[in-house]
Amino acid sequence: MKRRAIAAFWVAHLTLCVAYASHEGMRRSPWRWLAGYGAYTGAATGYGFFAPVVPDARRIRIRVLSDGRWTPVDPPLHGPETAVRLATVADLTMFDEIAPGVAASFAAYAFAQVPSSRAALVEVDYYDVPTAGEYRQGVRPEWKLLRVFSFLPPR
Repeated sequence: MKRRAIAAFWVAHLTLCVAYASHEGMRRSPWRWLAGYGAYTGAATGYGFFAPVVPDARRIRIRVLSDGRWTPVDPPLHGPETAVRLATVADLTMFDEIAPGVAASFAAYAFAQVPSSRAALVEVDYYDVPTAGEYRQGVRPEWKLLRVFSFLPPR
């Protein structure tokens, strides 16, 4: 009896997921009551865990020139919440209008941490996620350099 119930659940689950992912009509009435289920299972995005559906994650790396060498400056991390907030700020670099301001904020932080620094580089990387087809061919996600902002300290 228990096995039949479990099998029935999985059959219903897979049927709903496939139907929701493959038919645009499932996202409209009278099926809209399934919207939460579609979002929960990933079917609402067509299982868009692979590019080009998923926007690339961003990260920011900061280096300062001090004593003739480039030294990395780590942003202040005081727990998982700080890491999430910094990741959110790094994602703002996808908007060309505000990316220089975001980078300048990170450079200002670096200059405050290393007062003797003569320059700062703020490097924006993105996490390149392959398409499902590329993934099957062996391509794996990796961080790639997107932009570099250079700054001089205020005098």
